[in-house]
Amino acid sequence: MVSVIIPCYNCENFIDRAMQSVFAQLWQNIEIILVDNKSTDNTLKVLHEYQAASPFQISVYEEHKPGAPATRNHGLYKAKGDYIQFLDADDELLPEKIFRQLQIARNTGADIVAGECLLKYSDGKKNTRHVDSNAWRGLISSNLGITSSNLWRTSVLKSVNGWDETISSSQEYDLLFRLLKNDATVTVDPSANTIVNFSSNSISKSTNINVLKKILHNRINLRLKIKLELQIRGQFSPELSQAVDTYIYKEIMRNYHHFPNHANELLQHYGFKANAFNLLKIKIKMAYDKLRPQPITNTVLL
Repeated sequence: MVSVIIPCYNCENFIDRAMQSVFAQLWQNIEIILVDNKSTDNTLKVLHEYQAASPFQISVYEEHKPGAPATRNHGLYKAKGDYIQFLDADDELLPEKIFRQLQIARNTGADIVAGECLLKYSDGKKNTRHVDSNAWRGLISSNLGITSSNLWRTSVLKSVNGWDETISSSQEYDLLFRLLKNDATVTVDPSANTIVNFSSNSISKSTNINVLKKILHNRINLRLKIKLELQIRGQFSPELSQAVDTYIYKEIMRNYHHFPNHANELLQHYGFKANAFNLLKIKIKMAYDKLRPQPITNTVLL
């Protein structure tokens, strides 16, 4: 059996898309676990309506500690399934997603099936997020699937105590790191059977400078932990060393326009020099951002 865990926060207006995608799965031996996380709209009422009306096995719980990690952990420790399918309330699964990945897991014995996903934006643009066939390299470069595009063996998630509820960002790659460190096995599903929807009134990160700095440092520190683990294992090859350096450099440069002075300090600390072409692109983007109208958005931390 597969347990589908959906953390829910103020999602009464769009959770039906996610629910219908679960109902349409080719693999029908599933339970659905809905965990409300202190919603202030009618989400909890809607969840109970699904529970009462659906022929599927649906359980509804409440998690009062804020944040997706705590909410997912609540569902994880209620789950009866052999595998876990996490699904955010605004995303959706294509019908063959669970069936296909369950077959891959059975055929390979893998603990994690890392799948690709399709990113859909409100302006109509689409982009596929690919997966690296090398698990450690994919972990370093953030190309080892995402929460909802992967299928997870329940027992290995519990063996590392699930999600770390104390960290504010990089939670899914922290989880993947702890699983690989614990010798969990990963295989790749090269098909995109998960759709991640980005609405026009949400952004993927805060615009607060201090929060952005913390996110950047969390990401860098995780790569340094990965580097140390690989060194201990004797697996830190020149290729993986370059992957770590490339990731850290790109993350610093990606945030350069938010805090140039701090970014320069980080570049110097890690022995990098800012590429002149990258700096030119950043300056052009900063000039463009000052000219264009700024939309009113809600801030969502992922």
